[in-house]
Amino acid sequence: FFFFQAEDGIRAPLWSRGLGDVYKRQALFGGVLIAISTSLNLFLNGRITGMSSIFYTLLTFDTKEGLLWKFLFMCGMLIPTYIIFITNSEFITTKYYSPFAFIIGGFLVGIGTKVGNGCTSGHAVCGIPRLAKRSIVATTLFVALGLAIGSLFGNLNWLQRGGYGSDWGMLYYDNFKILSSILSGIAFSACVIVAALSYARSKTNTEVIDIFVSVFLGSLFGLGLSLSGMCNPFKIISFLCINNDWDPSLIFVMVGAIGVNLVTFWFIFKREKPVMQGSFPSIKNEFDNQVIIGPILFGIGWGISGLCPGPGMLGFFILPQGFLFVISLAIGCITATNIVIPMLTQTKVTPASVSDRSLKQIINNSLSLIHISEPTRPERISYAVFC
Repeated sequence: FFFFQAEDGIRAPLWSRGLGDVYKRQALFGGVLIAISTSLNLFLNGRITGMSSIFYTLLTFDTKEGLLWKFLFMCGMLIPTYIIFITNSEFITTKYYSPFAFIIGGFLVGIGTKVGNGCTSGHAVCGIPRLAKRSIVATTLFVALGLAIGSLFGNLNWLQRGGYGSDWGMLYYDNFKILSSILSGIAFSACVIVAALSYARSKTNTEVIDIFVSVFLGSLFGLGLSLSGMCNPFKIISFLCINNDWDPSLIFVMVGAIGVNLVTFWFIFKREKPVMQGSFPSIKNEFDNQVIIGPILFGIGWGISGLCPGPGMLGFFILPQGFLFVISLAIGCITATNIVIPMLTQTKVTPASVSDRSLKQIINNSLSLIHISEPTRPERISYAVFC
């Protein structure tokens, strides 16, 4: 019902047909699922579902920032996305998308989301419903820049010119689903192992429930992204590129997500605390140069690549060139943390101390996750290599 319409007896994928009523309902329903996931995450645990925050926590292996639930949430996102990708050949079409769009766009998105402290999920889906002024300003900026850059590159057909490149490239594209299945299988296996270990180590019923809740909410979020077409960069570029073939369906996604959260967040914040654990986050309304510069860079990268952190992470598993975006996104986040943000905040950071601190942080967090007490130097080195 949500994926196909057959007015003329032909079961054509909705995203290859015109904008019909079923298509609108699909985008709207996807946005509602995203809203349900983010609302429940706030209601149960007091968590803001920010995809850029989830990505950076996974990148730095930071156990103090909720590494466990964010990893399980990410694996949950992958479950429905992978199923739809494998069963629907028209779900993603990026054979002729230039790799430079993912490289440049991913780098700018990484810097922008880290500097601006949020992306479409954190600022738009979860920030606007909280009436956070920073999020309203940030969303306005990155949408405006995304439309401007998307229209420029889309109409001039820059960076969207790709291709197989060679016979090896064609072979890679034609067999990508095999690689996708292998990568997804590794992720699912890791999810099961981590969930089992966490269950064995859990001391309270809340910790046990949180394991399953994180996977379930991630699945809802991933299904919403997949149904709404957010995982397809061409779909996003079709919205950001204003021309005769403009696709306004992303508006229905935002209406569904933000509209529902405006109501649910209002009731949720009337409570003293979340149902299961934690506390509700405070709203930051202070303005600085980061809330301007970050969204601008993010909007430019979004307009070039058609991806933001959430769909980008899923793109690692379902897009033939998705790994380019994820690698560039990681480099952008690291650059922002170690170079751009210190420059904007006038904080002095030496390259040597940055590298040393980052390596030690990752090793110590890895060891604390599996409870290794006072490990020897060889144990630290071997475990760092393993990670």
